[in-house]
Amino acid sequence: MKKAVLALTLSALLSTPALANIHLSPEVKIGPYNGFGLQAGLTDTLGFDAVFVSYSRTEYKQFSYDEKLDTYRIGAQYMFGASKVHGLQIEFGLADYDGVKSWSGNNETKTSKGASIGASYVFQVTPNIGLRAGGDFNAFRTADTFIPHGFSPNLNIGMTFTF
Repeated sequence: MKKAVLALTLSALLSTPALANIHLSPEVKIGPYNGFGLQAGLTDTLGFDAVFVSYSRTEYKQFSYDEKLDTYRIGAQYMFGASKVHGLQIEFGLADYDGVKSWSGNNETKTSKGASIGASYVFQVTPNIGLRAGGDFNAFRTADTFIPHGFSPNLNIGMTFTF
């Protein structure tokens, strides 16, 4: 259902007549879980420089563990100062965890839903291109995952594109 809501939101954003106000931002996630993410939204909306939805997928596949994290968040970007070169992004949302632990022919499966937050620094290189770096933090009930202590931090680097 979350994927359907995300797809409908993205299609509504892309079908708006004002295509001159689009915010897109792909990212690479680095840490214990590696993966990708994408933000899509509108610029100059609700008093922010950008308002967006984001989706990310990170995975961990080592030894006997096969784990996946999907995050669904809503966020905003605010640029500081008169020149609007430096900015901050904040995101809040949900995370889904799916994990399998295999040993001696046996499989143990765990799934969980948790909270997800993210923050990034944005450096606007040109009026249409920016660089961003930040971090994500996902929290789950410890008993429902194979993640130690139920916390999953990640670093991310990406670019922002405005049209």
